[in-house]
Amino acid sequence: MLPPMHADAADPGALPDLQRRFADGDTEAFGALVGPHLDLLYTVCLRMMGSPAEAEDVAQEALCRALDRCRSYDPARPFRPWLLTIALNECRSRLRSTWWRRVLGLDARQEEPAGEGRGAEGRDLDRKVRAALATLPPLYREAVALFHLDDLSYEEMATASEASVPALKQRVRRGLVLLEEAVARLYPDLLEMRTVSRRYEP
Repeated sequence: MLPPMHADAADPGALPDLQRRFADGDTEAFGALVGPHLDLLYTVCLRMMGSPAEAEDVAQEALCRALDRCRSYDPARPFRPWLLTIALNECRSRLRSTWWRRVLGLDARQEEPAGEGRGAEGRDLDRKVRAALATLPPLYREAVALFHLDDLSYEEMATASEASVPALKQRVRRGLVLLEEAVARLYPDLLEMRTVSRRYEP
């Protein structure tokens, strides 16, 4: 499980002080900074890794690495893109590993427990789209995963991805086309998903 930290949004006026304290190694300041972004962190990892268990593990490792690297954090720069950069790097590392390549196939992917009614249908659709997303090349998978986080700006996405805004927009456009093709190929019954790249043109 992720570490228990305050989930309330930090007072914007207190952020500069929290960031300075964290850069000096203050773990309480880290908890206050990271708390509002735990859901975002997990969502990024889930969309990158595909498996809830793997996403939780990677998110936990990203938090540990962020805390360990407090001295390298520049308190003059925004905290959220810095944290997401660490999470994305951890996802990239896992996806490059021989072990992950062996379980990347759809048959080895952990499925969420089935329920009843529309809730079950929604979970099944989410699982299928995440499985299709997992077949994309890592750069495009990452761009699409970030793009569908509603409150993340292109500037923050670019910082987290260590790419320029124009390059990231190009990756998003290409990634959405690839995702559309993957869904149509793997799950031809989900015809409505074939318009995903047109509905979400960046």
